[in-house]
Amino acid sequence: MKAGMLIAVAALGLLSAAHAQAPAGGAAAAGSGPAPTTFVVKFKIKPGRNADFEKVMKKLQGQLAASEPGNVYYDLYLPSPDSQTYVLIEHYKDADAVKAHGKDPNTQAMAAAIKDLLDGPPDALRLILVSSKR
Repeated sequence: MKAGMLIAVAALGLLSAAHAQAPAGGAAAAGSGPAPTTFVVKFKIKPGRNADFEKVMKKLQGQLAASEPGNVYYDLYLPSPDSQTYVLIEHYKDADAVKAHGKDPNTQAMAAAIKDLLDGPPDALRLILVSSKR
């Protein structure tokens, strides 16, 4: 049980730290305002817990439209049907939307709900938009 709690604390800390960083470079540096931000987060799930993880994530996804208008998308992927690793790609319109996500009670509830499902801490990569086809 202590290991599960330690993983949850580490996971929430990692995600909070990644979400709290101020954007640098990209569109913000060009003076066009806060840069859109995307996160790619990998979650390794304990064997046999995939359905539980997917249920928690689908619940959060259903709440995002109302609770986080700055969230553009929050998509969960599975590299193969038998994988224990999920990839979450989440995109925010600006730095304020990223901060709002970190403070959203739904996000915090998700982190608590998945703590016993994780097989290690999540691996988060933050991407700041530099250019786009738009």
